Amino acid sequence: MIDIRDNEHRAEIILRPNCSASWAQNRRLILAVMTVNTIFSAGFLAIGAWLVLPFMGLELLMMWLIISRTFKKLQIQQIVSLDPQTLSIDEGHQQCERSWHWPRQSSCVLVTVKAHPWDPLQISLSHCGEHVLIGGFLSKDDSQALLTALRRHLPIKHYCEESVISI
Repeated sequence: MIDIRDNEHRAEIILRPNCSASWAQNRRLILAVMTVNTIFSAGFLAIGAWLVLPFMGLELLMMWLIISRTFKKLQIQQIVSLDPQTLSIDEGHQQCERSWHWPRQSSCVLVTVKAHPWDPLQISLSHCGEHVLIGGFLSKDDSQALLTALRRHLPIKHYCEESVISI
């Protein structure tokens, strides 16, 4: 998901992965599976097969761990801020965990086009040999929109893998 706030001299681009379910929806899914497991475990318990109960509990625990870990990974956010003098990149989950600040005049955009036509563009911001990959989680259409927004403010210096970008 990409949110662009742009004018002539300034731009703020907020990048987030597409998160299809909220944490409340994920909890409802776990609760539904827990309800079904409770009904089945009551049936197994009634016929004396109590050894099934720990495995049903383990299934719920694993499901909760996997869903919560995936949801946490999808909460990453990157903010690219461009003003007349500086380029700032902030990255983090709940707060800013990593940050880069470079002069805008000596910064550029590096683009790698993947061989498969469905693959998104790999977009990096660069300054004096230092590269930061941005939007690695974006879809192809979102990466094209990101490149279009960056093109208005920074020079595109490099294309890889002999492809043409149509924008």
